[in-house]
Amino acid sequence: MTKLHDTIKALVQEIYPELVVLRHTIHANPELSDREFATAALVENVLARWGISFTRLPDSTAIIAQIQGNLAGGSSIGIRADMDALPIEEDTGLSYTSRNKGIMHACGHDIHTVNLLGTGYLLTRLKEHFAGTVKLVFQPAEETGGGAQDILDYGVLDNPKVSAFLAAHVSEEVQTGHIQVKAEEVMLASSEFTITLTGRGGHGSAPHRTDDIVLAAAKIIIELQSITSRKINHFEPAVITVGTIHSGTRSNIIPKELTFTGTIRTQNNSLREEIHEHITTILRANELVTGVKADISFRLGSGAVYNDPALTREFVAAAAAIIGADQVVQAKFPGNGSENFYRFSKAVPSVFFRIGVNSNPEAGIEPAHSPRFTADDAALKTGVTVTTAAALALLQKERASV
Repeated sequence: MTKLHDTIKALVQEIYPELVVLRHTIHANPELSDREFATAALVENVLARWGISFTRLPDSTAIIAQIQGNLAGGSSIGIRADMDALPIEEDTGLSYTSRNKGIMHACGHDIHTVNLLGTGYLLTRLKEHFAGTVKLVFQPAEETGGGAQDILDYGVLDNPKVSAFLAAHVSEEVQTGHIQVKAEEVMLASSEFTITLTGRGGHGSAPHRTDDIVLAAAKIIIELQSITSRKINHFEPAVITVGTIHSGTRSNIIPKELTFTGTIRTQNNSLREEIHEHITTILRANELVTGVKADISFRLGSGAVYNDPALTREFVAAAAAIIGADQVVQAKFPGNGSENFYRFSKAVPSVFFRIGVNSNPEAGIEPAHSPRFTADDAALKTGVTVTTAAALALLQKERASV
């Protein structure tokens, strides 16, 4: 195995300069969800140049590539990367900063895409070392909760049957050269809410003649925080955040309508419904006290991403063997974000891990979704090395297919 690890590391060094160019190209040309046309074309060109067969899903930017090992038998596994960017104006000053106004790879999907391409390159050079099939899945629209189900509906888990799935995400909290992983729930379930308040508007000098929906909204927003502190078991991770408030036209006019939106994150999928009920109760109580009417709508987002414990142990062993146990960080708690990789992890045993992109752990870097978020190119070395080694390790074990 040491010889194989040496080969993997040598191949990573060989392809790394090209991976950096690919990453910079994708970063400079970000595309929003379901509009990843140039990104998908670049992925297809690279796959074709490297002799990797692929299929483009009909009326989609999703791509499924396939690599077959030269040895007999073996399992089939999948590896997934997302390709879409965010509606954020980049403010990093990088030489390869976004050329598309108001769009930025602020969540590291450029690295995810290139990490999977690099892994594909290594696997094509290592076919004599494994049996079975690796499916490389390039997914669109993760940021809007799309893409994953379309790929599953297309039949990515079949022909041949897939027995395990891997996916990676960058982390600004993890040092470059390290990865982070956790068994069981690793990312939280999410849902969104939109609340519209209506009441009597009027002059700001005479609030007693109005229903003052701005004051009502302020009280409701504060009361929402009591749900996680007083209505939910404190052993259950849960976050409620209000992200937007829209109302009013002038400082001396009390408006007659106000809308605010927010997000809910929980480790327990079913806890979202309980929180929805608590929010609805708060709104009804507020209406009785103030007369302000409230309409609310909820949208369920991603479920919690679950890492299969047995598969996670195999993954940790493979990662530690190639980059060192000290470089493999075991997380105590799930991340507060959500990820629609949960659809894959729900369908087949999976491992979702973090790749460190923080080259300056003392000073830190801006968080993901910030216009100043930056990720260290060198993370590609770690990502491709670990993903390749883990894929080979998982393929060596015969496991039941879904």
